[in-house]
Amino acid sequence: MNSQPNIEIKRLIDVFESVSRAERKKQPLLGLKHSEIRVLLCLKDISCDTDGIASISEISKRMSVTSPTVTELVKALSSKGYIDRSTNSKDKRVVDLKLTAKGEEIVAKGSCYFTALFAGLVDKLGPEKSEMLLELLEQVCEYLEDVHVEV
Repeated sequence: MNSQPNIEIKRLIDVFESVSRAERKKQPLLGLKHSEIRVLLCLKDISCDTDGIASISEISKRMSVTSPTVTELVKALSSKGYIDRSTNSKDKRVVDLKLTAKGEEIVAKGSCYFTALFAGLVDKLGPEKSEMLLELLEQVCEYLEDVHVEV
């Protein structure tokens, strides 16, 4: 199946593991876990198209994580005052989610943080390498979504 030298494969594995470790090592941002910030940013993004309201299933789909994972994050964010939860008037099984003023403030700060972080990466790489990185990462994601390796 593979015609590439083993050293390139080992290097790919090492780099992917390093990226994963770097993500896990990150300290809380604005007093929240990075996963909580991502939920707030996702809620903001969805709610821009839906009159300020989103559901757990919409966030789950957008983030490509399970609904129980999002539910736990939403519960934590709600208890901290970042999200308001209410029962959907049309379907009592659905919980409507809305950012509070405190949540909106975190979203604004989180957006600034991620914009600065990735602007720094673009500055470091330059426009050509940044575009190449985007194209390569898109191809990696496509490959990883489609691949079925049997062992």
